[in-house]
Amino acid sequence: MVTTTVIFDCPVTPWLVGVVGAAAVTAAIVFLHRDAAHLARLRRVAILATVLVAGTMLVGLALGPTLIRTWEDPEKPRCAVLLDGSRSMLLADDYSGAAADWLLRRTASGVPQATRRDVVRLLLEGGAEAWPAAVARQFDVSAWRFATSLEATAIGDAEAPFDVDPEGYATALGDALAEVGSGSGGRPPQAVILLSDGAWNTGRDPHEVARRLGQLAAPVFVVGVGDPTPPRDARVLDLRGPKTALLGDEVLLTARIAGTGLGAVRLPVELTNGGKGVERKDVAVPLSGQPVTVNFTFVPEAPGRLAFQVRVPPQEGERDVSNNQATATVDVDERKIRVLLIDGEPRWEFRFLRNVLERDPAVALTVCLLRPGVGPIAGEGYLAELPTENKGLADYDLVILGDVPRDKMPEGFLKALSDMVRQRSGSLVVVAGRGEHYRRLAGTPVAPILPVMLEDVDAGAGVKTSEPFRPELTQDGLTGLVTRLASSAEENDSAWSRLPRIQWSAGMGGLAPGASALLVHPYRLAGAEKMPLLAVHRVGEGKVMFLGFEETWRWRKIVGDEFHYRFWAQAVRWMTKRPFSDGDPRTRISIDRTACDVGETAQVEVYCLGLDGFPLQGGAVWLKVTDGEGRSDQVAAPAAPGGWGVYRAMFKPARPGTYRMQPIVSAYGDQPLPPTVSLTVARVDLEKDFLAQNLAALKAIAEASGGRYLTVAEADQLPSLLAARKQPRMITDEYSPCRHWAYYSVLAILLGAAWLIRKRSGLA
Repeated sequence: MVTTTVIFDCPVTPWLVGVVGAAAVTAAIVFLHRDAAHLARLRRVAILATVLVAGTMLVGLALGPTLIRTWEDPEKPRCAVLLDGSRSMLLADDYSGAAADWLLRRTASGVPQATRRDVVRLLLEGGAEAWPAAVARQFDVSAWRFATSLEATAIGDAEAPFDVDPEGYATALGDALAEVGSGSGGRPPQAVILLSDGAWNTGRDPHEVARRLGQLAAPVFVVGVGDPTPPRDARVLDLRGPKTALLGDEVLLTARIAGTGLGAVRLPVELTNGGKGVERKDVAVPLSGQPVTVNFTFVPEAPGRLAFQVRVPPQEGERDVSNNQATATVDVDERKIRVLLIDGEPRWEFRFLRNVLERDPAVALTVCLLRPGVGPIAGEGYLAELPTENKGLADYDLVILGDVPRDKMPEGFLKALSDMVRQRSGSLVVVAGRGEHYRRLAGTPVAPILPVMLEDVDAGAGVKTSEPFRPELTQDGLTGLVTRLASSAEENDSAWSRLPRIQWSAGMGGLAPGASALLVHPYRLAGAEKMPLLAVHRVGEGKVMFLGFEETWRWRKIVGDEFHYRFWAQAVRWMTKRPFSDGDPRTRISIDRTACDVGETAQVEVYCLGLDGFPLQGGAVWLKVTDGEGRSDQVAAPAAPGGWGVYRAMFKPARPGTYRMQPIVSAYGDQPLPPTVSLTVARVDLEKDFLAQNLAALKAIAEASGGRYLTVAEADQLPSLLAARKQPRMITDEYSPCRHWAYYSVLAILLGAAWLIRKRSGLA
């Protein structure tokens, strides 16, 4: 049935506009008739008719009438059916009560247990008497399967059985509701039917989306699938650690622990190596079932492959204990780090540092103590003099240079030390002392490779402070390995704040190009920046560190062995670690991890030398990233801030697999250079963290949208519930003749014709 109504768009009452307009037109006709009485009848009638029609059209223009036609849409209203296709639908549940009776009637197994996928299949079956067919008689039904994304599907006995998405490792429930609510694939729906366990873990909050659907009069009717009572289960999701380590390294192992149905409990978590206990911790797991990260540390005492296992004992009432442990292996290399420790006097810093290095099982230590005026110490493990040729330093990975007078360091030794770092991937640590002999390195071959500037540093710039101070950690220092005294940035900052105060510090002219400060002075400045106290950078193929104070020994004497040993052990390992791949001398490439999960970000660093042999500045660098199937892409690697030849790229893999990365440097053409790093990417299965139906979330979705939550046994109520909410869709068509261009054209023609006839007839 079609209904037509007329509305007027005028600022006052329409009848008043009509009366005034009619009076004005009538008056115009009367006066015009009197003035045209002497004209011929045909001309007089033409003038009067033209003015009458034009005046009537002007009155219509003032009234602004609009015709509105309304009729019921002959097409059915739309209903969207959303089917949860994530991998959590492969979990099996125990059903009880009405749900168990419903399941027993639908299956021949006689056991009230089924996977959630099978329950959805049973819900969609039943022929013409089942709810899908009944809903289809009232609505235009569109079906969608969702996990991380939405895809169209078909339901019905003639269609293929419902199945989960093989890549459905996460559930974007809110995104799926938003997409179908906006009319994906056609008109916006009048109702949405959701079959899900409610285990959303990515994307938009479905509760907020459901509230918006309620405002659009599109209620969501939810059929909850799965057991809403979480099973009692303690799980070790994974155990991660380094692939390799040196003998004596502190190995960091990270495990993720979760628990459901256990209440607020503390789970005992034990780390074992070869069946022997290493460490045990009690971990509080939240009621939500979200994973908790647990860190373990272990120092291997023998080389070989170590098999670690993290285990949670079976809990009372736990059905599945197969997921209560996880394993990881670490290959321990017995090759020792060859360290040469040089100093002028047996100062406190030298004594405590020598003790640390002698105790470190990963270090092979050689000492050269020159003792001006007394003579060097001779004997096993000691050098009587400094080597002055490159081959003399070839046996060392790291040289630690203390407070040595300049006249005790031959020019040949300083040149060999510079070549060791630049050409042979060697490492150098300079530890300043109160003798301020570090200043005399200015102008020597060592000065250009230091991470700090020694120019314009006056004698006596490093003096005992009037008040002891604590060094400040920079942003790089909060997360850097050298200065990491605790596992988290917050704990690390707290640990540094508890260390004894510093009595003396060296004076410096600021950072060298490309260097990074890990510790700075709290109030002394070098230019516009706080003066660096601990600075590092890469030079050629090696690393250099400058320590601007000689009081780490106070940490051992006052605090204990923990922080002093950890600082120097980490510094030695970071300085001698070779993250670069072998290959082309023009460039080196390194990556901050060799394995990660999909969606995590890996940082790749490329160190480039230009055609002149100096660090490349102003160049363009990319990464060629090739996956396991041969597909390749390029990722830009912009220059690192303050870096000197250092370029960094952030790579966020979207798919699992193994990726190979090679640098492309504009200075050497558009082809990738030989150095290569690899990244192994695993798929994170977020679905295994949700073992129970998320009843609270599903009920909140139904309530916020104005719909209703149903159990699987109540799903047959859907046709009647939707019929009660069904509203006929009315189609409206509006037409305003006075707003059409033809209306204005006719009015202009009539007014022009009336004026022309009057003028030709001699009327005013």
